[in-house]
Amino acid sequence: MLQRINSLSIKLFGVFLVTGLIYFYLLDFGVRSLILNEEVRDTLDYYQTSYLGNLMEDLGYPPNAEIADEVTKDMPFDILITGNDFEWSTTSEFPNIDPIDFQPSAWDSIKIKKDSAAGSPTLIEDSEFARYQDRTYFRIPYGDYTITMVNPKISIEAGPTYLFEAIVLISLSVLLLAYLLVKRMINPIQNIQQAATKIGQGELTHRIDINREDELGLLAKEVNFLADNVVEMLEAKQRLNMGVSHELRSPLTRAKLQIEMLNDPVKRESLLDEIQAMESIIASLLESEAINYGHKKLDLGNVDIDRSIKDLVSSSHFLNDIEIESDIYENISIEADPILFQVMLKNIFENASRYTTEDKKQIDISVLQANEEVNIIIRDYGPGLAIKDLDKVFEPFFRAEESRSRSSGGYGLGLYLTKQIADAHGGRISIQNHENGGAEVSLHLPKKQS
Repeated sequence: MLQRINSLSIKLFGVFLVTGLIYFYLLDFGVRSLILNEEVRDTLDYYQTSYLGNLMEDLGYPPNAEIADEVTKDMPFDILITGNDFEWSTTSEFPNIDPIDFQPSAWDSIKIKKDSAAGSPTLIEDSEFARYQDRTYFRIPYGDYTITMVNPKISIEAGPTYLFEAIVLISLSVLLLAYLLVKRMINPIQNIQQAATKIGQGELTHRIDINREDELGLLAKEVNFLADNVVEMLEAKQRLNMGVSHELRSPLTRAKLQIEMLNDPVKRESLLDEIQAMESIIASLLESEAINYGHKKLDLGNVDIDRSIKDLVSSSHFLNDIEIESDIYENISIEADPILFQVMLKNIFENASRYTTEDKKQIDISVLQANEEVNIIIRDYGPGLAIKDLDKVFEPFFRAEESRSRSSGGYGLGLYLTKQIADAHGGRISIQNHENGGAEVSLHLPKKQS
């Protein structure tokens, strides 16, 4: 949930949302301020009263139908004049105004001063305003008469203006378009993040496919360049390991022959042990790098897991004094390289045997099936691993602090080689501390190789 909140897209959406709310608030505030501004009201009041004053002067008092018809023929609204048994309008379809709910005008009064015939009003007050059936009505008392104006004309079809809705829609459209454009510009960030994650997880052949010339395009190119350099360095390391290992074999063989001719048996055995240790390290390095570098092809066959484990236990002298508790269903088999599968299990068992204690010399092994996968779990009853070491045990030459001596800790290559074999079979391996003590290695392998 926290990751979603920290998403750049969500933050960007929030910025545009807040911007939109502020925009609409300022728009509403500005329009209201403009309408309610005293200077604006006074200006509109002046022009309105001036226009109506001229209209009343042209109509004359009392109103005359012929004059009224002449005065109003070019006006953009219809007029109805009633009073003193007189009724006239610019159209015969002028609507009945009785159901219209007129309200006092927004302006306090309309003052019209005229020099007209006797009885002509000089001051008009109590003008009224109404909005009815999408038309605007304005009613003015004019002496003994009442003048009602309607806009737009009755002959023109009236409809809602949707002015506010149109402003809102246009504003939202502009904000949405701006959001989509900005989001499109930053979309490569997600692609770069996903690619960096894949490369960090070991998919070193993955590259970012972004054809842009801006800063994000340059960043993508730099990430690809970095991945290329990492691949080159790893390949150089693998070539160095294999080259050094091959070159060391010849002098070690010569040294071994010379040691065999020593007369002192104690020195001879001690030196032969050292030579044997170096040969074991070189063999493990060559095997692991050949698998990792793709030089070793898997010789696939059908492997009976139960039979393979029993053969390993019976032939491994380091398991002679250790009790093996197995929970394995019969007839569980996988497609794998039989020799490498044995090497993988042997390394795990050998690592577990080193950490068994005198209190409980026991190793548990169980095999589970799940869909198209087999899970092999091997547990010892030793002291377990420090939390900081759990992610490092599969690194080459790594040994826990408690087992730095070669006699107890091996050479730090067994689990590294095991992981290379598991990866070559499309599987995965992990290690954790068991809740009741000891370490537990979990090996997941597919039943069939793709």
